[in-house]
Amino acid sequence: MIKFRDLLTEGTTERRINLMRVEAVLENLAHHLSEADQKKLAKTFVELHELACSLNETPQTIFNTEQWRLLNMVLAGKVAELRLIAEDIAEDNKEVDVWPLATALDTVLI
Repeated sequence: MIKFRDLLTEGTTERRINLMRVEAVLENLAHHLSEADQKKLAKTFVELHELACSLNETPQTIFNTEQWRLLNMVLAGKVAELRLIAEDIAEDNKEVDVWPLATALDTVLI
């Protein structure tokens, strides 16, 4: 016999946050940055990666909707923080093109 709990959790799909594109762009961008800028971007990216992993491990079900939404909002804030750091770096160094990083960060939230 099917239980009500099984029906509620059976049809849920887990959303996956993939940061491979952002990581590849950061690796290509690292050669053009100073060591201090690299450390700022790396520190923020590690925090973003940890949040993405915890969000990927948390299934979105009816029982933990609030927790999942909170993690999703924190992830969006961390993506915005990384984008602001990249824009600050672009203002300081006009030769560095951060457009690919901004585009990759936009695809994280889709």
